[in-house]
Amino acid sequence: MARFLYKAKNKEGKTEKGYIEAATLEEAHSLLEERGIYPISLKKTSAKSFNINFQTLFPSVKSEELILFTEQFATLIAAGLSILDALDGLSEQTENKYFKKVILGIKKDIEGGSSIKNAFSKYKKIFPPIYLGLLEVGEESGTLDRVLRGIANYLEREDDIKKKVSAAFAYPKFVVFVVTAVVVFLLVYVFPKFVSIYGQAGQKLPEPTIILLGVSKFITKNYILIILFVVLFYVGYKLIYATKKGKYFMDKLKVQIPLFGKISKFSALSRFVHSLSLVLRSGIDIVSAIETAAKVTSNAFYVSELGIVEEKIKSGESFSEALRERPAFPKIMAQMVAVGEKSGKLDDLLDKLGELWDKNIDHQIKNMSAKIEPTMIIILGVIVGFVALAMYLPMFGLPGAYKKTL
Repeated sequence: MARFLYKAKNKEGKTEKGYIEAATLEEAHSLLEERGIYPISLKKTSAKSFNINFQTLFPSVKSEELILFTEQFATLIAAGLSILDALDGLSEQTENKYFKKVILGIKKDIEGGSSIKNAFSKYKKIFPPIYLGLLEVGEESGTLDRVLRGIANYLEREDDIKKKVSAAFAYPKFVVFVVTAVVVFLLVYVFPKFVSIYGQAGQKLPEPTIILLGVSKFITKNYILIILFVVLFYVGYKLIYATKKGKYFMDKLKVQIPLFGKISKFSALSRFVHSLSLVLRSGIDIVSAIETAAKVTSNAFYVSELGIVEEKIKSGESFSEALRERPAFPKIMAQMVAVGEKSGKLDDLLDKLGELWDKNIDHQIKNMSAKIEPTMIIILGVIVGFVALAMYLPMFGLPGAYKKTL
């Protein structure tokens, strides 16, 4: 069997990509058409190169793979294939051997009588809570293809936000790492040699050089303790974050930090309202919908706040009233929810609010980049400038010191 990479149009006219195994090009073409997928291009993939397979060493499923799987799953179900046939076809197309085993495992469980949700729930590290919750709704309501399409759109939006946030922090992290490495190298290896030359010449060291010499000696003598401190600090952070109270405190702090806090806050809220809209659109009651959508925020502080909102709704308050009483939520959120409750279009209003916050996140990222980059350049420039000054300042006194020796 050969593996073919295809680009095709589905019955809805949307373009999709994937892999399929077949004996010949003609057979691959026929198999795709049987599934209601009409190839635009179909190419046989090259032989596998001889290299280390990191996917085997560290099995995982990328967000792009999960999105593609969900979109194709929706397409195959909409085309009339049974769930088992759809999963069988998808297992053949994926290049990820680990994901292939997962899909076949899900298929085997469903064949054994398990529900779709229970079969997928064995792999919670791959499929988020909202994914599992909506699969059950789609299965019971007979709208699995529509639900899967909604999940795919949601995952795509989530992936886009994560990439934007990651890109915003990439440059600062890189600059800090490089400059820190250069400064440490200068202090540990280069600076002591300069000081040795000045000492041999009998040159009195100026204050900046003395300060830097002290830092250099401290790093050289205590580098093991410094490394140990960094490791312990990281492990301590992870251990604290693993506790319920620690995660709550850290996540609350994240949304309150100047500049960075707004990005964390609106990212969490945007995820919540988009997921809540998706869950409500599937016919789930408001309390269950909030409970399911809250988990997607990945922020313990907002999960706790939404838990309070749930209790207030159970006690008879409306969703908008409960939100209005919690300062953690922006006023516009309560206002939009109130309009949605009155109009009966809460899911649409939540989506619009999510889109508004997505734009806000873009603005905050650009604003942060515009502020942080010049600030970092100035700070790092001062540090590097001080190191250079401390290294070369004694050089100006060398002629005088040399004359004294004559």
